[in-house]
Amino acid sequence: MLIFHGQNTALSRQKLLEKIENFPGEIVRLEGSKLTLTELKQALESSCLFGLGRLTVIENLFARRPGKLKEEILKYLKEGQPKNLLIWEGKNIDGRTLKPFGLTNCLKFAVSPLIFKFLDSLNPENKKTVLTLLHQCLEDTPPELIFFMLSRHIRYLIIAADAGIKGLAEFPSWRGQKYIFQAKKFGLKKLIGLYHDLLVIDFQQKTSKSSLTLPAQLDLLIANL
Repeated sequence: MLIFHGQNTALSRQKLLEKIENFPGEIVRLEGSKLTLTELKQALESSCLFGLGRLTVIENLFARRPGKLKEEILKYLKEGQPKNLLIWEGKNIDGRTLKPFGLTNCLKFAVSPLIFKFLDSLNPENKKTVLTLLHQCLEDTPPELIFFMLSRHIRYLIIAADAGIKGLAEFPSWRGQKYIFQAKKFGLKKLIGLYHDLLVIDFQQKTSKSSLTLPAQLDLLIANL
């Protein structure tokens, strides 16, 4: 059993796909948010055709809402430690939650601290510093991950500018105040425009409507803050 988690979803997804592609037998994919204990047992315990073995892949199990069924599934996995099982999570999982599964079974894919420094530096009056940090991030971080985290960050700033601390109840108060302070440097109208530009970039990249690469489009976006 291997558990892939962490904010660097691009890298963790790549490593997951490598494991899947290198497996010679049957692949069973399960969605963690809808999974039942019976379905899991059938996937892990039933025999496989042709004798090549079976690899079970579960996504977003730990992100599932708390409940009795989730507890039963996690208990089953902790006690059984099944082989040929891959679990992928698109976020960090708390170490206390992972401890019963064993450290050797958990692979964390962290995000470079530079990305957070880049996001915290966003300021229309400080483009040179922001651009420098963006270029440093692009040296060792996939542009898709930078784009994802930038889009999410701008979305939080829009909430901060529009709803204030009440809209940021999911975050610690210090972090909420940090978003509010940064949002004031832009203003709600500019933040909405910036988010719209990000949506356009996303569409163009997915449909090949732009002759520019994603790093080039990110560069232009920051230059025009």
